[in-house]
Amino acid sequence: MKLRVWSIALLVAAAALSWLPSCSRPPIDIVAGSSHIANIVADVSAGKLKARVLIPPEACPGHYDIKPGDIEALTKSKALIIHDYQRNMKNVTRAIEAAKTSSLIIKVIELKGNWMVPSVQAEGVTKVAEILAELDRENADLYRQRAEQRKREILAKGDEVKKRLEAANLSQVKVICADMQLGFVKWAGFDVVASYGRPEELSVSDVEKLVKQAKEAGVVLVIDNLQSGATATSEAMARDIGAVQVTISNFPGGLKGTESWEKALDRNVELLFKALAKTRK
Repeated sequence: MKLRVWSIALLVAAAALSWLPSCSRPPIDIVAGSSHIANIVADVSAGKLKARVLIPPEACPGHYDIKPGDIEALTKSKALIIHDYQRNMKNVTRAIEAAKTSSLIIKVIELKGNWMVPSVQAEGVTKVAEILAELDRENADLYRQRAEQRKREILAKGDEVKKRLEAANLSQVKVICADMQLGFVKWAGFDVVASYGRPEELSVSDVEKLVKQAKEAGVVLVIDNLQSGATATSEAMARDIGAVQVTISNFPGGLKGTESWEKALDRNVELLFKALAKTRK
């Protein structure tokens, strides 16, 4: 009888422990500055490391309000890997300060360019893999091997998509686009007449100049950036120009069903082609 009671007590205790947050939540090894970095960590580490995204992919990297859960994640993680442009962003620096942990390793990826561009994404894989190899030397060879395979996949996908874009003769298509999409739009092959900043950065005279320039050049598309926020300004410019407005994303997961870089790339191209089709009706 005593043995039975003791067994029941152990089962009850085990059940209670399973509900404790510290026991039920898997550890966070890496906090990633973006979904780009988090996805690469997942691809390269083959599940050996767990990553959490600090800035949601649909949000503006510089304007996202850090949540208590983000700070808690930093206190429990081994390292924070961020883009070079995030280094001095107040939301990121404040999150690090609020975490109040001296053990957090902070790694900055020095890489210019739009990460949706295949060559930039591939270089990003190399840099993330080297950081992981440094943090976890035991599995360094695995991370480097998987990074090489991932880079081949990215470049192959880029070549496939580039052929589709080239077939559309986009060099004859004049557009204006958000500054944050400039690198990608140029890679896609469009003739970029001008680019513009965030809506809050544009004055009435700035918009008037853009519209005038776009009209004179024969612009047919206004390509906006999802993470820049409200699209009312770009939509208004498109109406004034007589062009079609389209919004694309700079991060995997920013748009529904685009959790991977490949899906995000395909979705962006799909949106651009749909917008272009409207200009030809």
